[in-house]
Amino acid sequence: MNLLTFRTSNKSKLRFSSLNYIVRCMSWSSTDVRTTFINFFLARRHEFVSSSSVTPKKGEGTYFTNAGMNQFKPIFLGECDQTSKFHSLLRAVNSQKCIRVGGKHNDLEDVGHDLTHHTFFEMLGNWSFGDYFKAEACQMAYELLTEQYEIPVDRLYFTYFAGDKALNLPEDEDCKHIWLSLGVPSQRVLPFGSQDNFWDMGVTGPCGPCTEIHYDHVGNRQAASLVNAGSPSVVEIWNLVFMQYNRLPDQSLQPLPKFHVDTGMGLERMTAVLNGTADNYSTDLFMPIFHYIHTHAKCPAYQGGKNEIDTAYRLIADHTRMFTVAISDGVLPASDNTGHKLRSILHRCIHLCRETFNLDPYTALPDLASLVVKSLGSVYPEVVQNKEKICQVVRVSIEHHDKQRELAFKSFSKVLSKTGSQKKLSGDVILALEKGQYGNPVPIDMITELATSHGFDLDIEGFEKLREERKVDISSAPLTSAPERASTLVNEMVARGITLTDDSYKYLYSSLGDGIYDFSYLTSQTGACRVQGISGQFTVTEQLTEGEQGEIILDKTCFYSEAGGQDSDTGELVSNTGTFLVTYVKNVRGYIVHYGHTIDGSIQIGQLVEPRISQERREGCMRNHTATHLLNSALTNFLPTSQQQGSSVTPYKLTFDFLALAPLEINHVQQTESMVRDIIKQEYPVHQRTVSLEDAVKLPNVKVLQNEEYPDQVFVISIGPSNTRNPISIELCCGTHVIHTADIQEFCITQMSSKSQNVKRATCVTGKEAEQAHLVGSVVKSMCLLLVKMLKSEPVKDIEKLHKLISQVIRGLESRQERVDHTLSVLNVKSSGHRSEVESLKEDINKAKNLVDSFSDSLQLLENNAEPESLMRQLIKNLKKSQQLELLPKTVREEAHSCVENMEYKVTELVNKRLIAVLNEMVRREMDQFPSSVTTVVLNDLDINPRQMAKSLSQQGWGKCIVLVKKGRTNANVVFSLPLRSHKVLSKGEMDALVKEVAVNGTANAKLTSHNDRVSVYTISVQGDLDVGVLQACFEKLSQVQQ
Repeated sequence: MNLLTFRTSNKSKLRFSSLNYIVRCMSWSSTDVRTTFINFFLARRHEFVSSSSVTPKKGEGTYFTNAGMNQFKPIFLGECDQTSKFHSLLRAVNSQKCIRVGGKHNDLEDVGHDLTHHTFFEMLGNWSFGDYFKAEACQMAYELLTEQYEIPVDRLYFTYFAGDKALNLPEDEDCKHIWLSLGVPSQRVLPFGSQDNFWDMGVTGPCGPCTEIHYDHVGNRQAASLVNAGSPSVVEIWNLVFMQYNRLPDQSLQPLPKFHVDTGMGLERMTAVLNGTADNYSTDLFMPIFHYIHTHAKCPAYQGGKNEIDTAYRLIADHTRMFTVAISDGVLPASDNTGHKLRSILHRCIHLCRETFNLDPYTALPDLASLVVKSLGSVYPEVVQNKEKICQVVRVSIEHHDKQRELAFKSFSKVLSKTGSQKKLSGDVILALEKGQYGNPVPIDMITELATSHGFDLDIEGFEKLREERKVDISSAPLTSAPERASTLVNEMVARGITLTDDSYKYLYSSLGDGIYDFSYLTSQTGACRVQGISGQFTVTEQLTEGEQGEIILDKTCFYSEAGGQDSDTGELVSNTGTFLVTYVKNVRGYIVHYGHTIDGSIQIGQLVEPRISQERREGCMRNHTATHLLNSALTNFLPTSQQQGSSVTPYKLTFDFLALAPLEINHVQQTESMVRDIIKQEYPVHQRTVSLEDAVKLPNVKVLQNEEYPDQVFVISIGPSNTRNPISIELCCGTHVIHTADIQEFCITQMSSKSQNVKRATCVTGKEAEQAHLVGSVVKSMCLLLVKMLKSEPVKDIEKLHKLISQVIRGLESRQERVDHTLSVLNVKSSGHRSEVESLKEDINKAKNLVDSFSDSLQLLENNAEPESLMRQLIKNLKKSQQLELLPKTVREEAHSCVENMEYKVTELVNKRLIAVLNEMVRREMDQFPSSVTTVVLNDLDINPRQMAKSLSQQGWGKCIVLVKKGRTNANVVFSLPLRSHKVLSKGEMDALVKEVAVNGTANAKLTSHNDRVSVYTISVQGDLDVGVLQACFEKLSQVQQ
C-alpha cells in the first residue's frame, strides 16, 4: 500500500450544506477512504503499523482478532519489554483486518439480514500511548470528518460519558466542552451512560469513557432521539476511547499512570456514508462480487432489499471476504476454535451457491475469492501471496464437505426413522448427532441444513446447554506450563529493582565432534526467589530451603526457556550452600524464571550459583530443532503448497504439523526423509545471525510463522554451504541448533498422521534413536522378503547374514537401553516431565528389542526345519506387531502393512488346504473304523476353526451324518452335516430341541452355516460342559429321522 498517495481531487475545505454534500459524496472509493485516513494521521506524527493477522497469537485465546487494538494490548497492560517493537511507540495509525464470528463481539447472526454487519471488516484506527489525550484526539477527528471527508456537522452527533454513580465516576465534562469548543452545536452533543459510553478491555484491566460520533443518513432534521436507539438511519461511524482507569479484580477503578487513546472507524460503513448510502454492501468492496453472481447465475441483480435473494447476495459476499482473509492468514477448516468457524462459513457458501444461485461452488467460490484478492491485495500483500493456497483450500474443503454431507445424511436418516410424527429435534439428539452416536459425527451447521430441508425445528438452546455442561474444564494448566501470572511476577521484580535476565549465554557452545558439545561455564547471581505455597501461589522469600518448590531468577543464565516449540532446559543451580533442581524454564517478559525445587541445602538471594544444564537433553533438542528446519525445507521441495502449522521439539523426538492440500503419498515421505538424510551427510554449517525484523522478512525464501509475534530484532537460522546466497533452509527462529548438520547424525520419519482436515503431523527421531529405527526397519524389511520367499517355496539363502543383522540390531538396542537406564538412574524422581520422556523412550526400545528377538526365534525355527505354514503365520503375527513400534521408519511400516495385507490371506489359504486335507483324512479314517449312521470326530489337536470345518463338510458332501467337535477351555464348537438325499433341512424348532439336549450344563445356540443341493451344514456353539456321549446319542437319534 502506498501510504503517501493522497486523493487527487481538489476538495474545497469549506463546509458544505447537506444538499451540496449529497451531490459531492458519490465519488469515494474504499481505497480513497482508507488512504485519506492513514495519510491524515501520518502527517500528524503517527507511525503506520501494519495490520496484525486475524489469527490469534499463542496464548491469546481461541477467537479471531476482532478489533484494531488487539495487537496493542501489551502497551495498554504495561507488558511491553525492551525488545518489543512497540516499546517506544507513542502514536500509531493503521487499518486492521478484523473478524467477528464468536465471543463477546459476534456479528454472525446479523450478517446478511441487515445492511451494516459483517463477519470480516477493516477497522481504521489511530492511537496515542501516553502522548496526546482527549482534546487533540477530538480535534483531529473533527478535522478529518469535516475537512478531509467533507461531512457537514449537521449530519453528525457527538456522544460523551454521562457518569456512573455505581462506579463513582463523574460526567466527562472535559469531552463535552471539547466538542462545544470546536463549534459543534450543543443539541448535537449528547450524554449517555456506561452501556454506550464506557469501554472495557475485559473483566479487569484498562478501561475508560469514550465518545462516539454518529451519522444521520437522512439529514435536515433533529434526530438526537435516534442516537443509540437502534435506528438504521442514524449510525455510529467512529468511537474514541480514553483509557484512563485500571479495573481491579474487586471491580474498583484506579487511575492509570499514563492515559491512552484508542479509536476505531469501520471502513465499510464510512465508505457507505461517503457514497450517500445506508447500505455498506452497495460499495466497491462488494459490488464486483454481486456482478459476478448476477452474470453467472442469471438471477436478478442486487437491489439492497431484505428479501431472500438479496440476503443471500450479502451473505456470500461477506463470507467470501472472510474466508479469503482467514485462509491467507493461515487459518484452516477444522473441528475446533477458529478452524470450526471458518468451516461453518465455507459450508454456508457452498449451500448458497447450490441452493440459491445454482452455481457450481468448485468454480464460483475460487473465482469470488480471486475478486477479493484483487480488492484487498494492494493493502494486504499476504492475500496476494497466498492466492493459490486460498483457492486450493476452498476446493479441498468443498470435496470434504460433499463427502461429509453424504455420511451426515446416513446418520440423519437414522434419526428420522426414530422421530415418528415429531418435527423438532431435542438438544440431546442434536448433541448425539454432532458426537457421531448415530454413525459419523455431523457438524452443527450441517445438522441445521439437513433439519431445515426436512422441515424440522431444532432445540438449539437445549443443545448449547448440554454441550456446555459436557465440556472438559481445561482452564487449570499445570504449574510447569505457567509458573505464575506474568503481571504479578513482573510487578514484584520491578518494585524490587531486579534487572532483566541476560540469557544470551544459552547460545554459547562449541562442538567437540560426534554430536557432543561443550557448553559455557557461567557464574550467576540470584536476583529473586519465590516459594510456592500449598495453594499454588508464589511469595517472595529470602531463600529456598531443602524440599521447597519455587522459582529463582538470575542476573544471567545459560538455560533455554521454552520458546519456538522447543522444550526448556532442565538441570541444576549449584551454590556453596545447596542445589536447586530446575525442571522448567519460562521467559516472563524478559525475566528468565527457573522453576523447580531445592534438593539439598538452601539457595539464597544475592548468592552466586553455577547454572548447569542437562547436556543430553539440550543436545537432543538441538538435533531435533535443526532437523525440524530441514524437514520443513524438504517438504516444501516435494509439496510446494505445504506450510508449517506448528512444531514440538523435545530431546527424544520432534513433531511437525503442516498444511497438505495435495494427497501425501508414501513416496513423498520416502523422498522427504532421503533428502534430509542426504543434507545431514553433507555436513553443512548452520548459521545464526541477528537482523531487524524488517530486513529479515525481505530475505529470499525465508520462512515466517503467521501466528507468531516477533521482536524488532530476530535470529535468522540458515543452513547450507557458506558461500551460497541460496541456503537450503532459512527461517526466523530463536531456538538452539547444532553447528553442523552432521551433528544430527541420523534422521527418520516414524509416523505420518492426520491432525485435522488438510493438516498432517510428521513424527521424527534423530541421532541414536533414528539409527536404531532404521536398523529395526532393515530387519522388518528382511522378514517381509523372507515371508514372500517361503510362500513361493523359494530357497531361503543368506540366513547367516540375517542372523548377523539381527545380532547387530539387538546389540545396538541393548547399548541404547543401558544408556537410557543410566539417564534414569541420575534423574531425580521428582523430575517428572523429563523422567517420563526417558521412560517412554525406554519402553519404545524394549518393544523394538522384543520384536527383533521374535524374528530371531523365527530364523532359528527355519534352520530347524519347522513346519513352513506355522512359521509363516508366526512371521505375519510379528509383522503385525511391528505396526505398533515407535522406532520404525514410516516407509517400512507401510511396506510391512502391505506385505501382511497381501500375504496373510495366501498363507491362511495354504494352511487351510493342509488342515482340510488332514481333517478329511481323519473323517475318512473314523468312517472306515466305525461304520455307524453317525461319525463323530473330536478335533482337539487340529488348529482349525468352525468355518473351515463347515467348508470342508460342505465341499465333501459325505453320504452320512458327520459331527465335528472342537473343544476349548470353557466352550465347544460343534459342526454337523446332514446329507439332503436322506435328511431334510432342520426347522428352527428342531434345531432348538437339539440344542437343549446337547448343552448339558450350559447354554448353546445353533445356526445354519451353509446349504447346497447335497448337504446342510449346521454350527452349534456351546458355553459350558459338553458330553460327547450325549452328543453322539442325539445325532444317532437325529439320523433315524428320514426325509
